[in-house]
Amino acid sequence: MRKYIVLSVLLIMPLVLLGQEKSAKNDSLQPPPSWTKEAREATESNYVETFADAFKDPNIFMGVFELPELSDKFVPTTTLSSGEILEYLPEYGEAMGRFDLIKLRCVKPIKGKFDEPVIFVRRDFPPIVEAAPRIPAFMPPFGSKWVLALQKTSKEYRISQCGGEEIEKYKFINDRTMFRVFRYGHGALCLKWPDKDKKWTKPEHLVKVPESIVEDFEAIQRVMPYTQKEKIDPNEIVAIGNTKKALKTDVAKSIFAKVLKQQ
Repeated sequence: MRKYIVLSVLLIMPLVLLGQEKSAKNDSLQPPPSWTKEAREATESNYVETFADAFKDPNIFMGVFELPELSDKFVPTTTLSSGEILEYLPEYGEAMGRFDLIKLRCVKPIKGKFDEPVIFVRRDFPPIVEAAPRIPAFMPPFGSKWVLALQKTSKEYRISQCGGEEIEKYKFINDRTMFRVFRYGHGALCLKWPDKDKKWTKPEHLVKVPESIVEDFEAIQRVMPYTQKEKIDPNEIVAIGNTKKALKTDVAKSIFAKVLKQQ
C-alpha cells in the first residue's frame, strides 16, 4: 500500500510543479499593477473615444501646445508665475535630462486652467500588452504643435515614476507644471508637423488635424455642462443641436457624436 502511495505522489508532483510553472509564466506576462488599468483602457481605445472621455472627465485638461524649433541665435525664456526665469534656474538643465522631460509651451487652453506658460511631460513609452493592439506613443519633434488631453500628476506619481524622492528638490516640477498625456498617443492630435525636417518621420498612428478643430473643441466645451445634465431644458437642447451642426472638422464631429451617444 505504501508503495502505491509513494508512486502516486511521484506522479502528481510533476503535474503540480508544471501547473505552478505555467501559472508563474502567465503571471509574468501581466502588466505591473501601476499601469494595468491605464494600459487596458488605452488598448481598448482610440483618439475619438479618448477625447470624448476627456471632455466628460472633469479631471482631464485640454489645450493647444507647441514644441518650438531650436535656434542657435535665439533661446526663448519662460517667466514662471513666481517671477523666476525657468531657463536660468541652475537645476533646470539637469532636471530636463535626468527625468527625460519635454517642455511644451501653452498656446491656448481649451478645457481647464494652466497656471504656468509651459508644462512638462515625460517621454513616456507605452507598455506592450500581450494580444492587444499596440498603444501609440507621444514623441513630439521640435517645430510641432498639438491639441493635447492631459492628466495632472501627483507627488506620489512623480516619486514612483521619475526615479524617487530626488525629483522633489526641483521645485518647478510640481502639480501645476507636470502632466501626463491621457492614454498616451491617443490623447494627442497633431496641428503641425515639421515636414521640412526630413529626420522626423511621421509615425503611422499620427492623427493630423486642421487649426479649425480648436474652435470646434471650444464650442463643444461650452455646451458640455448641458450634455451632462439629467434634465436638459429646451434652450440647452437647441444649443447642443446648433453646436453639432456648426462643427467644421470631421474629427470634432466624430468626437462630439461619441460624447452625445455616451450620455
